[in-house]
Amino acid sequence: MEINAFLNHNDKDTPNIVLVKKLYEALNNGERYAITEILSENPTWNVCPGIPHGGVYYGINEVFGTFYRALIEIYGTFRADCEAFIDGGDVVVVLGFYVFKARKEKENVRIRFSHTWKVSTDNRIEGVWQVCDSYEMRKYLETE
Repeated sequence: MEINAFLNHNDKDTPNIVLVKKLYEALNNGERYAITEILSENPTWNVCPGIPHGGVYYGINEVFGTFYRALIEIYGTFRADCEAFIDGGDVVVVLGFYVFKARKEKENVRIRFSHTWKVSTDNRIEGVWQVCDSYEMRKYLETE
């Protein structure tokens, strides 16, 4: 069952949701300039510890130079397909699926996630608290 069918939730494009959607678009398209304009000067990525390279990453260099680089090396292609955006004021919760192709898989794999984004008073994203099905993500390491 897809998320919106379960929640029966209709997204309302509030300014915070529009900002988070722009970040996903920039991340999925590799638009570095747009990413740095949307993120705060020193964003924090708090990634659930059960996934490969899970932990807390501080700043652009750690987030993109360490964490994302390691994910791409493991999974090849990697993107987030978002299905629900929920504005909680200074946070936006996003529910969706990671889509990737493990190196020896023939088809794309979908793993569910929840992201909670912190939005600052100056309309920049300060970071994310990430949770996903780490068992499923680790399972695809065995196919390499």
